[in-house]
Amino acid sequence: SNHPSATLLVNSGVSTDDIVTLLGGACKHMHGHRHGHMLVFREYFLRDHADRSNNEGVIVAARRREWSLSSEDWCRGHMGEHAQSSGAMAVADAQRTEVVRLEKFLSLEDIELIHKVAKAELASLGDVTEGALQVHTDSWRVLYLQNNNIFQQKLPDLRQRILEAVRQVDKNNWCLFDKVDHWNIRVVEYHRMDEFGELADPKHYDLNSLLTMDIMLSEEGAFEGGDLQTEEADGILKKHEFKQGDALVFVSHKYHCVGRVQSGRRNVMVLEFWYGPERQCPHRCEHFGQEICTIDPAQSSYTQQYSHLKQKPQLEQDGAPSIPLPFRLGSVFTCQEGSYEILELLWEPSGGDEVAPDKPVSVNKEVTAEAGSDPFACFGDSSDSDDDE
Repeated sequence: SNHPSATLLVNSGVSTDDIVTLLGGACKHMHGHRHGHMLVFREYFLRDHADRSNNEGVIVAARRREWSLSSEDWCRGHMGEHAQSSGAMAVADAQRTEVVRLEKFLSLEDIELIHKVAKAELASLGDVTEGALQVHTDSWRVLYLQNNNIFQQKLPDLRQRILEAVRQVDKNNWCLFDKVDHWNIRVVEYHRMDEFGELADPKHYDLNSLLTMDIMLSEEGAFEGGDLQTEEADGILKKHEFKQGDALVFVSHKYHCVGRVQSGRRNVMVLEFWYGPERQCPHRCEHFGQEICTIDPAQSSYTQQYSHLKQKPQLEQDGAPSIPLPFRLGSVFTCQEGSYEILELLWEPSGGDEVAPDKPVSVNKEVTAEAGSDPFACFGDSSDSDDDE
């Protein structure tokens, strides 16, 4: 921030308790985490979570006035009033949501048609392992069916049913779609997971998507293992009943994982819904909102379709340049450790390499060069601080 109002003590080798005890004794008048002047944070970057050991990263922030921290406030303060937001639920809040099961959502005929389309696309790719086919491991491959508008062209009725169903589920549970100007299908993934295939990360979530729908294509008994699990509010992983034709709909920022397939083949179709265009690029696109994807064949038509959503340019304030940050504060979670209240901060990657032409970024080359030599330059002049002398 260009207007810092706190003093930060950063340490990556001492436990939270040791840090708080030290400062608590030295600064008795700065105690009282919510109503006083000291806050303790534990930081962790996307999916690189602190192990709660003595090697965790700890930040202690001290200031004179009441402290308030949210991901929304952080984005406004660091990225401007016109910074794009994905509209996705905060990660901490998402863990308190429930998974919705739509039993026998697809018929056997629907499933056969999906397999037919996927097999045709795989045959057209031949031995190519690039483009619309992503090979995670020898046991796990993903085909992107939104590529070149395949899903909409070859499965239009199914697409419409899915859109209607997920809209109703959202309306009955979270109303996330009501919080964005428009929403679309982000990606359609046809997963083939064989023996030893798994999504092992228990903290995995679908960054920047609103809702996710998983549809089971495999018949009962076709594989063993491969349970879809989500982290619940109590921190426990929950296995979900998931039979052929069932659809599971959940908030995309809810942690989820897939257990190891012990035998057989697990086929599922996964769709993500987001604030952005219905992508036709051969990957899981990271460019949401009005950001540009250079390999999406429909990008120009999308830009024209939503030209009325042009955002005001981000203005320079107090002569400070607007420099795009490669990360953002994704979520703030409050937890209690003994007598101390700890805020856990989850940092997420922000945006892509391309920026929409209707949202210009102003960069002063001289200041940028200075920032490169001083990693703390982006926090502004220390004379702006309101710390006690």
